[in-house]
Amino acid sequence: MTSPECIEIGTGVVIHEHAWLSVVPAIEGVRPSLRIGDNCSIGRMCHIACVGQIVIGRDVLTAERVFIGDTYHDYADPDRPVLHQSMAHPLPVSIGDGAFLGIGSVILQGVSVGERAYVAAGAVVTADVAAGVVVVGNPARPVRRWDEAAAEWVAFG
Repeated sequence: MTSPECIEIGTGVVIHEHAWLSVVPAIEGVRPSLRIGDNCSIGRMCHIACVGQIVIGRDVLTAERVFIGDTYHDYADPDRPVLHQSMAHPLPVSIGDGAFLGIGSVILQGVSVGERAYVAAGAVVTADVAAGVVVVGNPARPVRRWDEAAAEWVAFG
């Protein structure tokens, strides 16, 4: 059951139809916290699964079918159905101001996506993404970055 008292939503936020904010106290002693900054747009069928801490900065745009999660269903006991096992200990997730999460992208536990980063469609982000970097693929890897001196996007590397 979602705990609305653990959700903080800024001003000017749009949450499109069928988005799911699952903020659940599933770990004893851990109070979940989901914060969505001002002027964000959360796409249709976006699923945010929070049992620890997820922070989405200001002016973040998520496309449809994005998944953001700070934990996963544990599977340590092979003799028990996953449904009956506890959640793994959550690791904080943060999405920086002005970032974009493309259609069908996945942001996994313990990941920070930097300011103005661009996560391409279908990317599975398993490690931090620096500010101003474009990532693609599964697992997500950097392909471009914003070069301040040249004032343009350049190939990564």
